[in-house]
Amino acid sequence: MISASTPQRNGQTRTGVLQPADILLLHTRRSLWGWLIRCGTHCYWNHALMVYRVEGSGQDYDNILVIDAKTDGSIVLNRCSEYLKESDKYDIAVKRLSADWFNNGSRDSALDLRNRICRTAVDEVQFTISTRLMSIIKQVIRQFTVIWRFLRRKVNKACKQHRLPWSTRPSQFRAFTCGGFVQWCYYMGVLKAIGEKGRDQDRLNDVIFNPRLEEEPTPFGLLTTTPADLANSDKLSWEYVLINGALKKVSGSDNSALAAVPL
Repeated sequence: MISASTPQRNGQTRTGVLQPADILLLHTRRSLWGWLIRCGTHCYWNHALMVYRVEGSGQDYDNILVIDAKTDGSIVLNRCSEYLKESDKYDIAVKRLSADWFNNGSRDSALDLRNRICRTAVDEVQFTISTRLMSIIKQVIRQFTVIWRFLRRKVNKACKQHRLPWSTRPSQFRAFTCGGFVQWCYYMGVLKAIGEKGRDQDRLNDVIFNPRLEEEPTPFGLLTTTPADLANSDKLSWEYVLINGALKKVSGSDNSALAAVPL
């Protein structure tokens, strides 16, 4: 549980307990792309991030690093404060995997799983900087690709899934969604842990948040998971929301309202 934040010097704030692999859902104001995503998915949340590292014991927002799959397909590390300090632009919610084996096991075991998920994510982080023109071009191409998928789904046309090998990495498949990147990291991180230590295969079902993956998941299916899928998944528990700068602890009765608030 995360406690309410309190002001600190130099404009910093302090949180309660954020943990690696926590999922942050964002509602972005004054963003055409964010509005299109919310319209297409009928969900209040249009973007997803994942906590990578919490440095120090004080948990200043500046000491919390998140991994962000950008709209141009790039994957970058940012400070959590970059989003939390702009309360006029972002509303934020925190969700956490609620499986008993993930939270009620030994501390070392849970930390190992969280670290594996985070390592899967950080391996995709890109440190090269492209030109602004190339970034805009990549963003436009990716946005039109994702919009096309939404439109096909709306008219109930079958979408032929790409035959991607399991050696595919998100950075090689540019038209993934931010939610797809989070889903990919959870699935691949837990899959690796199961393979090495012979853990229960059913744990993989607990980290599939995309309801459209009814059969054996494919790389394409994992990578097309949306922020709405993460918001609606009952496998992820709500921890708290920060709306208009006001922090609110979420109770069980708030789940459905927060998952799919209409525009």
